[in-house]
Amino acid sequence: MRHFLSIVFGAAFTAAVAWSTGRFLFSRLQIKLQRSEHELLAGVTGAALLSFLVFLLCASRLATIPVFWALGLGAVALNWKFSTGPTEVRPNPLPGRWKWFLIFPVAFYALLYLSNSLAPEHSPDGQAYHLGMVYRFFRQHGFERLTTNMYANFTEGAEMLFLFAFSFGRHAAAATFHCCCLFALPLMLLSYGRRIGRPIAGACAGMFFYLSPLAGIDGVSAYNDVMLATAAFATFYLVEIWRETRQRTLLIPIGLVAGFCFAIKYTGFVAAGYVFSIVAWELFFRRKTSGKLPALAILALMVTLMAAPWLIKNWLWLENPVSPFLNRVFPNPYTHITFEDFYRHYFSTMNLPSFKPLFWMDTVRGQLDGQVGPIFLLTPLALLGLRTREGRRILLAGLFFLLPYRENLDARFLIPTLPFAALGIAMALEFSRSVQIVMVVLAALLAWPKMIEKYGAPAGGWQIVHMPWKAALGLVPQDKWLLENSGEWVTARMLDEFVPEGKRVWSTSPIAESYSKTDVLVNYYSAEGELIQDILYNPTIENLQQLWNLRYTFAQRTMTHVRLNLKSGNLTDVWSIGEIRLFNGAEELQPTPRWKVTGSSFPWDLSLALDRNPVTRWRTWQPVHAGMYVDVDFGGELTLDRVELHTSPDQENIVVAIAGIHSRLEKLDDSPPEDLRRLATATVKARGIDYLMIAGDSWLAKEMQGDPARWGLRKVSARGPNWLLQIQ
Repeated sequence: MRHFLSIVFGAAFTAAVAWSTGRFLFSRLQIKLQRSEHELLAGVTGAALLSFLVFLLCASRLATIPVFWALGLGAVALNWKFSTGPTEVRPNPLPGRWKWFLIFPVAFYALLYLSNSLAPEHSPDGQAYHLGMVYRFFRQHGFERLTTNMYANFTEGAEMLFLFAFSFGRHAAAATFHCCCLFALPLMLLSYGRRIGRPIAGACAGMFFYLSPLAGIDGVSAYNDVMLATAAFATFYLVEIWRETRQRTLLIPIGLVAGFCFAIKYTGFVAAGYVFSIVAWELFFRRKTSGKLPALAILALMVTLMAAPWLIKNWLWLENPVSPFLNRVFPNPYTHITFEDFYRHYFSTMNLPSFKPLFWMDTVRGQLDGQVGPIFLLTPLALLGLRTREGRRILLAGLFFLLPYRENLDARFLIPTLPFAALGIAMALEFSRSVQIVMVVLAALLAWPKMIEKYGAPAGGWQIVHMPWKAALGLVPQDKWLLENSGEWVTARMLDEFVPEGKRVWSTSPIAESYSKTDVLVNYYSAEGELIQDILYNPTIENLQQLWNLRYTFAQRTMTHVRLNLKSGNLTDVWSIGEIRLFNGAEELQPTPRWKVTGSSFPWDLSLALDRNPVTRWRTWQPVHAGMYVDVDFGGELTLDRVELHTSPDQENIVVAIAGIHSRLEKLDDSPPEDLRRLATATVKARGIDYLMIAGDSWLAKEMQGDPARWGLRKVSARGPNWLLQIQ
């Protein structure tokens, strides 16, 4: 019970501090709003400010429980002392019979949602990296430079709020705070409906969102999509109030919340585009008003205040403000372009042969990581809103927040657009109160877990499946619950049990980092992780081994450097060099510290082409293109008559020439190498990796689990299909 109370306190205290911060700001700005919207929009604006303040504490390494206590109590005190109440106007109330009608599905699903958010956090991404990063910040009292986990490079505005809640109630407190967003957004939709004189439509829209299975499971987990949807709709709501009232001070919360959308998730950048477009349109084209540029300057300053810290952090630590993306624009040694290309291609296509069934897969079947809900099959009806001013504005905002979906077809990326779709559907159904009631009842029935099993994807999507009150109340111990429900947690506990502090593990799959202190390097999280994978794959895949010798012979000459130019290649090939060898007659010239190797693509690994190690190779880590080169500067003059490039066969269309030299090229086959397995693991160990965590479905599992001694490995432990192996 004590743990349950700490969870509730952690989530409630975080919500109270955010609300108090927003109310204090609204009172200082003398913003006049209706009561319900004042409290809701103040809460979202305060969450943005609290996230920003926690960022500053993390940057200063002051993110500790005592500091959070002081910050929280200070915010509550300021609100109590100085905040003024909202305007006492309550127009367009929801009819009493509708209140009684809605109270039952609201209460019933509230129990379902709270039981899941209060239970131990075991969502895939929540336990892996959302709270994995939070747990790291909590242990270190703030940020540290981390170049081996791409998820540390995403904007983490939601995680700042999770850290605040986590400090008091750990994992479930963060998830329960996110659940507060799930409760707040339907109320915001109702409040907006009241503002435009359509309270029933607002209530129906709120229920459609609230009863979305995808919004439900996301909202009860330590994810960030429902929080982004809440901030996105708050941005729209504030802009609409500004368009009506022209309160200049509203531009401050508008900019803060729009910038907060970006701070929550990169895809939230569209919020800034939306507010600048609407505000500029209103100022320059619709009404002739003074102070246009100062108004836009206020907006830009607030957006920048919320968004820029994340960009600056990445620029200083990773040389790329939007890491792990745009690596062609911002070259860096931490993320490979090939990975970025694969990542973007996969999520923009989901390997679907056709996009025709996409709408059905998202709304009904739940085959793309979650089910939006059958009620959203009615989304095309929202086009009827084009007949009214409010409908057109809702549709425009929805289109803005739909833009990023083309880059990631995961159903979660639709969540920020659902409030607008829900409003459009609800307004289209206003012709009949009976139809609206039927649709709400239908949404409630179709969202129930047992009902979803009857029409959802056969394998089951990501969804709530039951009401785990015993786990939520602590009647079932957390470890027992996670043992039965999270294989990733089991693996994390194995690592903490058997890996000594300070030792690093390379893993073929993610683990529940939010429950582990072990330093884990996941294979695809970074350039370093992919390089280690390339080394370990080398002994078992002939196509990666140095089996080709490209021999360039020419008349003896004195040179200061050798420049290798890529002349042509298949556009899907990645150029690699295992070893560059230089000869004068029978004598091979050995590399010295004076030699400097530079190149056009991924120059940070070029030393691998001179390390005389058959399991390593330099790669461009991007598809070939004109102008690629490698240059070896000798730091003086050397006499040469032959250059050899020992390369792998996985680049059969690559043609390389030596710049400025007419040479004779021979393509020779090298002898197959001896068993390289022990050399590969020794090379990995030399790079600071002491243990390997090999998943049962990985390429290496059969090899390493079948004969670990052949690799120079010792089996330490196993949990299910995952083996922990120590490099001897």
